Amino acid sequence: MPLRSWFVVALASAGALVACNAIIGVEDVKLKQSFVPRADSGPPPGDDDDDDDDDSGEVPFDETERPTIALGYNHGCARMLDSTVRCWGDNGAGQIGDGEPFGGTRENVLRPKSVPNVSDAIAIASGLAHTCIVRKGGAVSCWGVNSFGQLGDGTTNRSSAPVDVIGITNAVAVSGGNSTTCALLADKTISCWGYNGSGNLGDGTKTSSSRPVKVKGVSNAKAVAAAADHTCALVGDGDVVCWGSNATGQLGIGSDDAGAGIGPVKLSLSDVTQVVAAAKFACALEASGRVYCWGANDKGQLGNGAASPEPNPSPILVSDVTDAKHVWAGIDHACAVRATGAVMCWGFAGQGQLGIGAVEANDKKDAPVQARGVVAARAVATGGDRTCVVLADDKAVCFGANTLGQLGNGSTDRALTATPISDFP
Repeated sequence: MPLRSWFVVALASAGALVACNAIIGVEDVKLKQSFVPRADSGPPPGDDDDDDDDDSGEVPFDETERPTIALGYNHGCARMLDSTVRCWGDNGAGQIGDGEPFGGTRENVLRPKSVPNVSDAIAIASGLAHTCIVRKGGAVSCWGVNSFGQLGDGTTNRSSAPVDVIGITNAVAVSGGNSTTCALLADKTISCWGYNGSGNLGDGTKTSSSRPVKVKGVSNAKAVAAAADHTCALVGDGDVVCWGSNATGQLGIGSDDAGAGIGPVKLSLSDVTQVVAAAKFACALEASGRVYCWGANDKGQLGNGAASPEPNPSPILVSDVTDAKHVWAGIDHACAVRATGAVMCWGFAGQGQLGIGAVEANDKKDAPVQARGVVAARAVATGGDRTCVVLADDKAVCFGANTLGQLGNGSTDRALTATPISDFP
């Protein structure tokens, strides 16, 4: 399967910043990657502190500890409840983090495998072929491909074992893009490192860096979402800013002005609780439960039911999803968890990544469709032509491409509907 441009979103840690305790990928929340609601937003939409006896039928989104899944292009990793990490799938560039030396044939890993010497992970995120974790205390460690310095260790040498990011000691979240990594810091600023050819590091240049650089003009940040050529952040009281490439309108500012994104630009959205960035598009979840997307639409990524392949540079409402609790964007598709625990997906479907059963090779869905066999979902993660879901019982299921074992179920067979990850949690 050819590599395509990548996405990824933000993860944060309650362990490092109490104000961010309603976050995915931390000690007391769910699944990415990597979702970060506003730090001051309190309980998720529809939840009250005293509704323990709620019998509405909705699946509560923010409860006790949950495992966290982060999907790269052909590999996946999970932060487990004991703060260890397991990875599976493609291991050609050390993505599994097992510390095995390079050289010779590297076997793909078909079931989750423990990353040695990691027992203090509080957040996790994966890029194209690398993974990073936030450790207790605020340090960040990464492993895998490092061609543009996305491991942040001051080199461009790949590593099959975790290496420490230089100068980061107060991280509360991490997000991995194609070859870019960003961290949300405890002072609510953002630092990024790696590829910067489109200005996606946000430092006002297009010079890649193997060491973290500060994003200029962003303060009071609550979340960060790095993608292939652009990056977005949730700031203030539910505002969104983006920077980097705007070739398909992925900055969401109403135009595809190529020069608009060298520095952070503000979108027209408000009251946003989560922002996710994908290869050439992005999406945001409002407190109301509505989802908006913008950018490329050649595969139906915007989910508004329009068959037009033309990009849309302004946020547009996703059809038929009004009660979302969590949203995630992959390369050419996106998914949302509804309040009922159902999962709705839209966009490219050719590898089964929407979980709807039999599909044609070039199939796409311009409006959300419900993934089969998924109930009581807590959170969703999307990767290279596949999707994984963490369920209410802490188990996880995946569907989509699996040529390198990236579904983690012990096989290399594609799954068109939900299939459990082996030995999970």
